[in-house]
Amino acid sequence: MPNHGGGVPLNPEFRGLPAVPPERDDQVVTGLLPHEPLTFQTPEGLDSLNEPVCVVTGQRGVGKTQLAAAYARQRVHDGWLVAWIGAETAGQLAAGLVELADRLGLYRPEDGTEITLARVRNHLRTRSGRALLVFDNVVSLDAVRPHLPSVSTCQVVITTTARGSQLGRDVPVEVFTPEVAARFLRHATGLDGDATELAAELGHLPLALAQAAARIKRARWDYARYLERFREFPAAEHLVRRDGDPYPIGAATAILMALEPFRDSELVRVLSVLSPDGVPRDLLGDDDELLDLHEASLVEFAGDSSVRMHRLVQRVVRDQGDWVALAAGLLLHRVDFDGDELVRQVEALWANTDERQMSKNVLLLRLWEAGHLGSTARFDEAGVIAEEVYAEGLARLGDDEDFLLAARQVASVVGQADLLPRLRIDLVTSREVHGTDHPLALGSARVLAQHSVRKGRAEEAVSVLEQALEPWRGEPVEAEHFGALDDLGAAYTLTGRAAEAVVVLERSLDVRPEALYTQSLLSDACGALGRFADARRLCEEVWDAYRGTAGPGHPATLFAAGKLGSALFLNGEPDLARSLLLVVRAIGTDLLGPDHLVVTAAEGALRIVRQD
Repeated sequence: MPNHGGGVPLNPEFRGLPAVPPERDDQVVTGLLPHEPLTFQTPEGLDSLNEPVCVVTGQRGVGKTQLAAAYARQRVHDGWLVAWIGAETAGQLAAGLVELADRLGLYRPEDGTEITLARVRNHLRTRSGRALLVFDNVVSLDAVRPHLPSVSTCQVVITTTARGSQLGRDVPVEVFTPEVAARFLRHATGLDGDATELAAELGHLPLALAQAAARIKRARWDYARYLERFREFPAAEHLVRRDGDPYPIGAATAILMALEPFRDSELVRVLSVLSPDGVPRDLLGDDDELLDLHEASLVEFAGDSSVRMHRLVQRVVRDQGDWVALAAGLLLHRVDFDGDELVRQVEALWANTDERQMSKNVLLLRLWEAGHLGSTARFDEAGVIAEEVYAEGLARLGDDEDFLLAARQVASVVGQADLLPRLRIDLVTSREVHGTDHPLALGSARVLAQHSVRKGRAEEAVSVLEQALEPWRGEPVEAEHFGALDDLGAAYTLTGRAAEAVVVLERSLDVRPEALYTQSLLSDACGALGRFADARRLCEEVWDAYRGTAGPGHPATLFAAGKLGSALFLNGEPDLARSLLLVVRAIGTDLLGPDHLVVTAAEGALRIVRQD
């Protein structure tokens, strides 16, 4: 799957794009709203979506999502706020609402998901402008219930295969009538003649009809020729396994026939195990094949540049073979892609991976996901994933170096999962296998020490790091030791051994005097020793350096300014400290929001200054 140009727009002459009305400058539209399909006809029932809460129900492939999407596109055109949210799992639902919160300026990275979702609910309940939330492909109606804003200005549309929701007005979507199905085939193929027999063979299912029409056009067949091939097609030979809900054999046959020109397509196989709500085109590449698949009605486009494969098509493709390893290899080479988007794809891949398909690459991807969630302060989610994958990986892979290294890196950022027992075993194993002076053993010690500090066990961190650094006592400091020396210095300060912290950190700074993080740690140690002038000087140097590199409004610069404010106060300069902290609070509140760590830290320091 070569990449043909990354962010280059899809061919502008392609008649199916763009089909989502452009949002206005002051309008909010979020999520992967599907574009109008090639063979689009205004769905019946569109006028029924006029209640505060509408639940669109029906079997797979009848067009529930297309009905909701047509309504959503209409509301975008009308200037409403529109949020399209994939809601197959609680995680997807929450991610969609967090994306909406971000666009509305309600998201704070340090807040938990529940706080963010509450902000969104409160905003929608008090909003004066019209808004539409679409929860697509809902499996658990109970999961959606808490997110329904009870105000007349915000409308909700839910698509689901479940019936009798009692959440609002049920809008059932059925297969086409024989007359509508035949008319659809004639319109989509451009052929005259009697299409009623073929429509009946396809069960009048819109998805199957669209794929049959595309195959007829591509092969230049008439209805009779397609019907002959359809009845002869050995569908059972192509479907290796059938798990979960069954799909109509007529629909499966139509899908398999549409797939015939793409039987060796890696792109098709990868899409079958990734998110049905959409996969970024930049992640996939190969625009030409995507356009071919779109013309075959095997994929649709959504959002700015995302590709959707219908869940029914995905099921049929997955039943023809095991494509998890292929997709895992692709994603593992794209971990530099947009983090939250890649998490969505890894989640989908994980959901489509069974025991037989579990592999090292899949586990590494799942570890990467835990690390990303931890780095964005979603510690609870990250911890659950990290523990699950760590246990699974040890059972399957043993002491595989790649896996253990990834697990250590993840544990260093997750922080909230109690991995101490496992990390202790990991350190012992690493020393036994590689030796105490091996970089992997030093890395294991650092991860265990960092995790110990997060769990309030700084004394254990000191012991672990002292033992890890013992082979280099008195030796010249090398690059691989810097991080461990920083960790040991910080742990010394936490345990009341600030004088030893100063020795360790100054040793590191002798080799790399420009290390800002080390300077910041040294200022903490100096302050703990009562060397307030030295702490003030170090804080000022760090602040000046961040202003010159990151800029005055960067969170790191503002945090450094806040630390300088505290150092000024301890050095006997309360007026200057107060002035600087007030500036930090004002700029931080304006740029980062009132709940950001920079702002709350400045407010805490101001309370101390004012009590003097």
